[in-house]
Formats: sequence, structure tokens, C-alpha cells
Amino acid sequence: MNHIKRTIAILGITSLLGVIPIAVSAREAQLPLKAANFQDYYNQGVQKLNQGNFNDAIADFNSVVQLNPRYYEGFCLRGLAKSQLRDFSAAISDFNLALRLNPKHTDAYNGRGISYVELGDFQKAIADFKQTIKIDPTSQDGYYNLGLAHFRQGNHQQAIADFNQALQINPNLADAYGNRGLAQYALGDSNSAVTDLQQAANLFLKQGDTQAYQQTQALIQQIQR
Repeated sequence: MNHIKRTIAILGITSLLGVIPIAVSAREAQLPLKAANFQDYYNQGVQKLNQGNFNDAIADFNSVVQLNPRYYEGFCLRGLAKSQLRDFSAAISDFNLALRLNPKHTDAYNGRGISYVELGDFQKAIADFKQTIKIDPTSQDGYYNLGLAHFRQGNHQQAIADFNQALQINPNLADAYGNRGLAQYALGDSNSAVTDLQQAANLFLKQGDTQAYQQTQALIQQIQR
């Protein structure tokens, strides 16, 4: 399940909610349900995450993990809700719990990495994003977030290489074009920067993201002055 998505440097490094399934099967939980309302708490928590009601989502996921303390997805989603409230240390604790139960849970590595970036611990963030890619070599979010971590660290050349990898997996990843352009601009290549930013703007417009389109166009204008 891909709950934790890439971050966007153009709009500020904020983790985004991905598409979260509204139900989880007993098979996915990997353990028998301990109470009839386990499913209800999980579904309510997911719904509240999508609505941006993070405090109430946390309360629901508290009930989920109390009813099934080995259900790693409950810890992961609770960590996601906490990260949305910018309680990154608490989020990391939840991602740690999820990873103890499932050491191959890429969402938990990705979410923990985003939290580490927010706390300025780029070394740990990079390690988590690399682990995401190791487990899932086709993770566009893993490569993208790795690029952002390198970008924030000032390693622009490596950031470009990471964004290249993300774009090989998904050529329509507008954010990767935009941030690759910013990395190229930081290295003094204004022409390539404008080309990438324009491609990002075109994709944002096509995808209906008017805010990102306008902001990217403003960046292009600043570079071309």
C-alpha cells in the first residue's frame, strides 16, 4: 500500500497523503481480528486522514493498535497522521514500531525519511530512502525523496541523478522535472533549468494543479530576468 507519497520542494517540503484504500482485509492484517470494530476504527481513521482530521485519525489508529498490537499498518498510518501535525519525533517512533513488525514496509521507511528531512537529519533520511529503493527498486517516491534530501543537503549533482531515476520510472512526474530544474539552476545551468521547469509547468497544467503551475511559471520568470 502506497500511503506516503513524495514531497514537493517547489511548494515546501511537506509530506502529502496518497491514495489510501478505505478498507483492509483480514488477510492483509495477517492476524485474526480481535474485535468486530477493528475494521470500523481502521476505516474511520483512513477517512479522517483523507479529510485532514489528523487528531481524530490518531485516536482511531490508537484503537486499531490496541485491538491488534501487531498490525503494523496501524502504526504506520498513525505515524503519518502525526507527521501531518508536524510532530515528527512521535511520527518516527510510530514508523519504528511499524518497521519492527515489518522490516520491509516501504511506506514506513519513506515516511520516517520524510520526518528525518523535516528534522534536518539528512544522513538518516537518505539511509531510509535508500532502504525504500533497495526493497522496491521501482519506487518513484523513494528516488524522488532521495533527490530532495540530496538537494536540501546541497548535493545538487546527486539530486539530479536521483530525479533522473524517478523520471525513468514515471516520465510524467512533474515535481521531479521541477526540482531537477532547481538543482540545475543551483549548478549554474539556467537553460536546462528553464527547460525542466517548463516541462514541470506543462505537466502541472495538464494534471489540473493550478497552484503548482502558477508557482513554477513564477520561478521561470525569476530565472529569465
